[in-house]
Amino acid sequence: MNEPTNQTAPKVFDIIDGNTLMAQEYEPLGFAVDKILPHGLFILAGSGKIGKSWLSLDLCVNVATGGSLWEFSSAQGDVLYLALEDNRPRLQDRLNKIKAAEVDISRLKLTTASFGINSGLIEQAHNHLAEYPDTKLIIIDTLERIRDTEFDKNIYACDYRDMTALRGITDKHKLTLLLVHHTRKMSDPDPLNTLSGSMGLVGSVDGVFVLEKDTRTGLDAKLTIANRDTEGFCFKLRFDPDDCKWLFTGSFDALAEKKAEQAEKDEWLFLLVDKFLKDEWSGTATELCAALKALDPNAGIAPNTITKKLEDNGLFKENNIVVARDRDSKNRAITITRMTA
Repeated sequence: MNEPTNQTAPKVFDIIDGNTLMAQEYEPLGFAVDKILPHGLFILAGSGKIGKSWLSLDLCVNVATGGSLWEFSSAQGDVLYLALEDNRPRLQDRLNKIKAAEVDISRLKLTTASFGINSGLIEQAHNHLAEYPDTKLIIIDTLERIRDTEFDKNIYACDYRDMTALRGITDKHKLTLLLVHHTRKMSDPDPLNTLSGSMGLVGSVDGVFVLEKDTRTGLDAKLTIANRDTEGFCFKLRFDPDDCKWLFTGSFDALAEKKAEQAEKDEWLFLLVDKFLKDEWSGTATELCAALKALDPNAGIAPNTITKKLEDNGLFKENNIVVARDRDSKNRAITITRMTA
């Protein structure tokens, strides 16, 4: 929340008219990593031990050396990495594994300890930035390690309060602050809903990166990027165990993926009904669901949706199977007929 700087002035809004606003010249948005990671406050979330820290460290090295993360160039500058769940020997080992020793990483500053949000972290950050004013990126790994706020019953308010305090760093300095955070164990179609905590976290930051795997032991992952001031991205990544880096393997086309998934479901339903149907069948939606489940125990279609699924499935018409329902009958019977040529 932006509050007036002069608290003794009359309580009026600080307004600007539309024409004056449009005539202003503002500095364009800066980026730590071109296109995907602008200046501001961001969260990188994922389940425990999924590889968030490897991605964070690779990001740090790329910005500190002016390298590229996948196909995206970095703005070279000083970097501060708060590795609050590590120690110096482990950090050294990790830097060796990603071959950071082969480049000059003098602009990467690391620490394994800090104060909490309300006990000195903000002051530490401002003091560090006064000494290293060309800092382009700060990563805090993890957010939970710096939260020393007393939580009340309103979790949303607590989350928003902590993010507002951290935003004080990005409001004063032109840089990116990335917070490494955990996701909940419960899955959700929208990756942003998986962040541990309330929606106050998502609502108060400038963007969220969510790293997900289908299986914990697998190497393939999906990185969803949802930013306030840039387009969204959904990347296919693969973890290289030799170099301990996440490699870019492609982008997800959300619409194409959804269509392909629906086509797969349509084909499965058609093949199941085709196997079940002789010449003609008539009955209720509940009876049809039971019959299909007898053929395939995994057929979890609900009676209140199966009729529409049948009518919307173009494979039935293409294969001369007619689906009709009697809207006037008490039981709303469904009739499925195999037409002969």
